[in-house]
Amino acid sequence: MEQTFAEKRGVRGGSGRSWMCAILLAIGCLASTAAAEDGPGREIEKALRLGVSILGDSKLREDAKLERLRAAVLPLFDFSEMARRSLGAHWRRRTPEQRKEFTQLFTRLLERTYASRISAYNGQRMHFLGEEIDGRYARVNTRIVDRDGRRFDVNYRLHRVSDPDGWRIYDIVIENISLVNNYRAQFNRVINRTSYESLVAKLRG
Repeated sequence: MEQTFAEKRGVRGGSGRSWMCAILLAIGCLASTAAAEDGPGREIEKALRLGVSILGDSKLREDAKLERLRAAVLPLFDFSEMARRSLGAHWRRRTPEQRKEFTQLFTRLLERTYASRISAYNGQRMHFLGEEIDGRYARVNTRIVDRDGRRFDVNYRLHRVSDPDGWRIYDIVIENISLVNNYRAQFNRVINRTSYESLVAKLRG
């Protein structure tokens, strides 16, 4: 059964940074992977290979790398779906305007923590292990191997969308810990202790 950071070590404000560090490493580690077949794995592989070239370009400043990574990788994500799942049952109680604002704030949260970890890439490698497709849903399995030989399984969960590109990521599971579940635990804690409005105020800050 998957765990959240709340269950493993207690929810902390910095856990999102740990997650985005892991995502950044996933984006920048595919240089030695075998080629994926056509399907959602292929879409992820193409974006990650581009990420490798961006991170490895010593002529680019960090801000330029960030902009290019944003253009190459962020289109893979369905931030609206991630926001909905991360807010959980509280999503149903929100108005369309509130849902739109929350999705924007959630996307900005991920981008900010992502940007703060751009220097985390240090030559790690990712291996493509295969993909599983079940109707509208799919899972792409990969493994990060760092310079000390430590291995970390990273699984991307995707669903099929209506646009021509076909698949979008709605969750990332690293060593059986779900990004969406992690944020849901944090958001739920804030809402239950204070209010939804308090959570939004924190995200706006």
